[in-house]
Amino acid sequence: MNYEFSLTASMSELVWYPDEWADEYQVHPNFKSVMDWLGISVPVSDIYERYFESPVNSGHVLVYEQTLDSNSCIVLDTYRDPLDQMDLIRMGWRSKFEDREIRRISRKFYDACEYAIRYQEGQSALSEWLREDLYPRKFTYQTLFEQRIKRYVNLVESSNDDK
Repeated sequence: MNYEFSLTASMSELVWYPDEWADEYQVHPNFKSVMDWLGISVPVSDIYERYFESPVNSGHVLVYEQTLDSNSCIVLDTYRDPLDQMDLIRMGWRSKFEDREIRRISRKFYDACEYAIRYQEGQSALSEWLREDLYPRKFTYQTLFEQRIKRYVNLVESSNDDK
């Protein structure tokens, strides 16, 4: 039985600035706890930098898995809505089974967010979001953007573009 978590918060919730006077940041300890518990590595710095360098009306759904046949994953929807001023993203993760510790860690992450918008957990919190047949998703704001789902297994990309 898979157990899933979905939340909406600011992109900046993934990182932590230990010194408010310096431009150096680290992966937020609460998000690191999620990655460590699931055994999945996400290149947070690369995603964070790319997000703020990308234009609005762009950004794909990134799925990070430990192995190709793993049920556990971490998902980040990096679409930049042109009207969003809080840099909100959807993120979520799936655990192989319902576990009290991942529930505690997930809730701790969400509760510590300065701009926490939505939290959901259950057996189907990510199911619609991860359906390959729903992509590309089309967004139009002055121009058309086709959002793709991109999967990374051990940091090797595979995308439904290749189909």
